[in-house]
Formats: sequence, structure tokens, C-alpha cells
Amino acid sequence: MKLDNQDKKRIFEILAEKYFRENQWKYFSISKDAEKVQKYSDEINRQHAAYPSITRDWYIQNSGSRSIHLCDSWEELKIILGFLKIGEKYFDYFVDTGELKAFCVLSATKELEPDRIDMILNAQEAGIKTLVFLSDVPDEIEAHVLQIKRN
Repeated sequence: MKLDNQDKKRIFEILAEKYFRENQWKYFSISKDAEKVQKYSDEINRQHAAYPSITRDWYIQNSGSRSIHLCDSWEELKIILGFLKIGEKYFDYFVDTGELKAFCVLSATKELEPDRIDMILNAQEAGIKTLVFLSDVPDEIEAHVLQIKRN
């Protein structure tokens, strides 16, 4: 059975997320969760406007939604959101390994597209590290269907 690019991407995501969980990394999928992170940022701004004596950093550090954005400060969240707005198609995940926080790119090869490399370099200039999750998802997978009959 031939796999199209969408199938391969879904398999790749399963592999990456399994790797993250097995290594006890916190993560969010940029394609699935970027909107949630933006909404959370908007909510912090609303709360801060209502209670300006409480810092945005306090909201970041004490919210139950910390697992959504993985940030420790308002400044960090703003930087991440800035890259999500301009580079959503270049990054696949944002991860927290416990030792570092980084954007993560899924790739079947060490060779990345020039525009993706430029975005990675821009993120690094802003102090955001980038990891590449490498895996080889085959173009074709063998599959069969068997009928089960009672004798």
C-alpha cells in the first residue's frame, strides 16, 4: 500500500510524540495547539487588564494552562508566539526536555529546506533552540485484509 505525504506526516507525528512521551518531555503540536496558545495569551492580557497589579509573569507561572504553552515568563511566551505567527509552517512542535526548550522539526533527512533553515536561524538569534527529529517513514507499507469465517 502506497502512503501519501499526509499519511507519512501522521505516522511521523505518532513516532515523534511517542518519543517525547517515553523521554518524559512536555510538548505541544504547533499545527494542533498554536491557536490554543494564542487564546491563552489573549486571556492573560484580559486578566492583566482587569487586575493590572498582578504581573503577566504571575499568570504564566501560576496557571493551570502551563502545560499548553510550556513558558516560564510573559517575555518567553511573546517570543514563542511571534515565531508561531510567522513560522508556523516551519516548525512542528515546541518541546520542553527538562533541560532545554526548543522548537522541533520533523524530517526524514538532515537536509532541510533553505526557508526552514532561515527560520531556524532567526529563532536561534532570538534565543530559541531547535531540534530535528529524524525518522524514515517508508513510502509503502504492506497490508492485507483477511476474512474470518466460522467453520
